[in-house]
Amino acid sequence: MINEQKFKIIDSTNNEAQRQLTAGVPQEDFVIRAEFQTDGRGQRGHTWDSQNAENLTFSYVFFPEKLEVQNQFQLSQTAALSVAEFLEKNSVPDISIKWPNDVYAGGLKKICGMLIENTLSGHYIKSSIIGIGINVNQSLFRENLPNPVSMTNLTGKFYNLDEMFYEIVSILRRRLSELQKENFPALKEEYMKKLLGLNRTLIYSSEGKIFKGVIKDVDSHGYITIFNENAGEEKTYDFNQVNLIIPEQKKNY
Repeated sequence: MINEQKFKIIDSTNNEAQRQLTAGVPQEDFVIRAEFQTDGRGQRGHTWDSQNAENLTFSYVFFPEKLEVQNQFQLSQTAALSVAEFLEKNSVPDISIKWPNDVYAGGLKKICGMLIENTLSGHYIKSSIIGIGINVNQSLFRENLPNPVSMTNLTGKFYNLDEMFYEIVSILRRRLSELQKENFPALKEEYMKKLLGLNRTLIYSSEGKIFKGVIKDVDSHGYITIFNENAGEEKTYDFNQVNLIIPEQKKNY
């Protein structure tokens, strides 16, 4: 079993993981788990909204044996695919990955977000904090959140959080072990099959402009290539340079 540290309340599981890494810990994977975060963090400076003891919020601290810095995006792909596999095994419908690593379900609805923070040593990743939040039993969300959804919203089931936690951690551990075999082409193929917007027209924004676009590729460094249907040209974007615009979703739960 992996070393699990569970908190009733904490500022952020990623913050706690970073504090422990800074203080010095054995180079063995461990997990920080919380029932409630007062300052849960997401990508691009966003917060992660989660009701007390209704969802899964945890940070998996991973010490790669030998993973190059240039393969950071493959770590992100692995984490997203782990969550996708977990949700599919629990009969959650219509799973997709929104670039780079948010997980969607039941259409254009966000069920999982993650924040990955790596510590580097030379050309290699020394440690990685994989922060994951999965909406499990929460049925109601703040009105200003555009498209949240939970497992219980989509399946009508109530889940045992401990069982769900050990299941997702088991999947993540297995996939992280497989990642170190460096079969990156197979990893990309699986990721692309799940990618929201691949060869499909959706609405994007970049540099203040709104356009219809179709994802054509995501390269090994995580850069995304989108065909702009308005301009009739392809362009490659880095993280934070383009956003998918999600229309407000009708709630049928």
